[in-house]
Amino acid sequence: MADTFIGGMGHPGSPIRVAASMEETFARLPSEADRRRLRLLVSILGRRSGTFLLTGRPVPFHRWPREQRIAVMSSWAISRLSFRRQLFQLFKRLSLLAFIGDTEDDGTNPVWPEIGYPGPVSAPPPTPKGIRTTVLDGDTTLTCDAVVIGSGAGGGVVAGELSAAGKDVIVLEEGGYYNEADFNQLELAMMRKLYFQGGFAATADGSIALIAGGCLGGGTVVNYSTSFRTPDWLRQEWADRDGLPAFATDEFTSSLDAVYERLGVNIDHSRVSARERVLERGLRKLGWHVDHMPRNVQGCTQDANCGFCSYGCQIGAKQSTLKTYLLDAYRRRARIVVNCTVDRVLIEDGRAVGVRATVRQPEMPAFTLIVRSRAVVAAAGAIGTPALLQRSGMRSPAVGRYLRLHPGVAVLGVFDETLRPWEGSLQAVYSDQWINLDGQYHGVKLESGPMHPAILAHAIPWRDPTQYQRLMRLLPNMSVLAPLVRDHGGGRVMARDGAARVEYRPGVNDLADLRRGIQAAVQVMEAGGAREIFTGQSAYVSYRPGQRGGVDAFMDEVDRHGYGPGQMGYFSFHQMGSCRMGNDPASSVVGADHEAHTVKGLFVADGSAFPSASGVNPMITIMAMAHRASRFIAAAC
Repeated sequence: MADTFIGGMGHPGSPIRVAASMEETFARLPSEADRRRLRLLVSILGRRSGTFLLTGRPVPFHRWPREQRIAVMSSWAISRLSFRRQLFQLFKRLSLLAFIGDTEDDGTNPVWPEIGYPGPVSAPPPTPKGIRTTVLDGDTTLTCDAVVIGSGAGGGVVAGELSAAGKDVIVLEEGGYYNEADFNQLELAMMRKLYFQGGFAATADGSIALIAGGCLGGGTVVNYSTSFRTPDWLRQEWADRDGLPAFATDEFTSSLDAVYERLGVNIDHSRVSARERVLERGLRKLGWHVDHMPRNVQGCTQDANCGFCSYGCQIGAKQSTLKTYLLDAYRRRARIVVNCTVDRVLIEDGRAVGVRATVRQPEMPAFTLIVRSRAVVAAAGAIGTPALLQRSGMRSPAVGRYLRLHPGVAVLGVFDETLRPWEGSLQAVYSDQWINLDGQYHGVKLESGPMHPAILAHAIPWRDPTQYQRLMRLLPNMSVLAPLVRDHGGGRVMARDGAARVEYRPGVNDLADLRRGIQAAVQVMEAGGAREIFTGQSAYVSYRPGQRGGVDAFMDEVDRHGYGPGQMGYFSFHQMGSCRMGNDPASSVVGADHEAHTVKGLFVADGSAFPSASGVNPMITIMAMAHRASRFIAAAC
């Protein structure tokens, strides 16, 4: 399979290296069922009978000539059968990410010089860790006032605020603890350490990549530092439609202000990189809205280093919870345990009294940690929190439902000028030209981001190795613009085999908004001077400005190749709403005080509590909600 997708690119050892990396990815998947399913698929293709069932040819796949293997994968990419498209996407992403993201023993990749990518531009500094985590050496029982599950935008803030209120706090984080000294700017290595499920999380049908933090500090360590305040229209919507008046009051404004101050949010660190300069040029030429990003950074150099900040900020400029709220909590004697998976919330007589967790520390057998507490705070994210509550036997009908994902796609442009899109500020400009397509603020937000080889594995269409190699070599001249949809409907999260399973399909209205967003992104690219524009569709639909029919004809071709699973490459950086806040226990999990309707002493303080999709990058809203929630939690413990 590796040889099929890379087809002679790289050097003779590449397929073997890629195959080993794919196998390591299989082993890292959290669900045993997923691991079995992937190995079963590989074994089926390795047998005569299995290959016959999938292809009609009774010869094991690996015995086919390369040209024939390429032809069948190329046909699966645009097959009318969704399961074939899904298999194609799975193996394409695993193969190509390993090919251009993994490294040899010396930390280099032989493909990088060919595509003009420098790899790491600086070595990690020997920065000491500011937090000393609590190390356990066997089955342990601890007690505290509040146990906080998760350490990102929600959990980190709650831990800091509760500690400031004099509460005894224990923070449990499933991932490891990494700081500047660990951030080596190697994509695949950092994805495996810093991201949820090693960066390979996806919806159940594989159609939407789910990108979230998976380390101490959570998403605040790896996000693009974009710090939008909760929009006034959203606050009013939650107050009026959802019956939650606190969002429209000075109380919530005070929480927003407090978070902004602690994170040092500013617009002084929004220097526009070459990658975004061409997009800004296009937006201004069209006369569309464009503005600078507010960012939670201090002393950011905004140079070549900054483009790697989604794999950890080497200079410590990003004001993640590691640098702010978690550090505050630690200095006030909060205990922090990493590599700790919370198996269930302990519930007695309708009240949460603690948690049971499994701790996996290097070179030690796994052991059990019991934490007894007066309050339990679930802040494991909109995927982790509902799965935890379901594993804990919580019977609320709304747990796991109403999930929002802000689905997005990549629109890529190739320019005559060299852009080196992996360099510069993570995000400096954005456009709200199309955020309100229906009068109720459903629409698309246009944002960009740095482009490293990993995005090539996900977003660039593969038809055959020759075509793919041509596109890879254009990386230094590429830019990307992503329309992010504020989704109308929702999906759900279910705990299966101990892990979270996410089911989600964009609705008809969402796809209509997405189409408008793609069209808008193409218009921006064209106005900015792109010579070739294409989407992340498997079919490789490209547009060259000036061609017959213009953008309208191009969009007709995009429509023809479809938006379904495996047809369009979707991603989600923002997961929300799966344990939402409201007044009706039938349609919400927690009340206005963040406490669960059906379990006393159990609070939810992360993006899963959103009543609906935020329409903007949600970090600041999550933090402000957690800041406000901490007052109620403190009163309960």
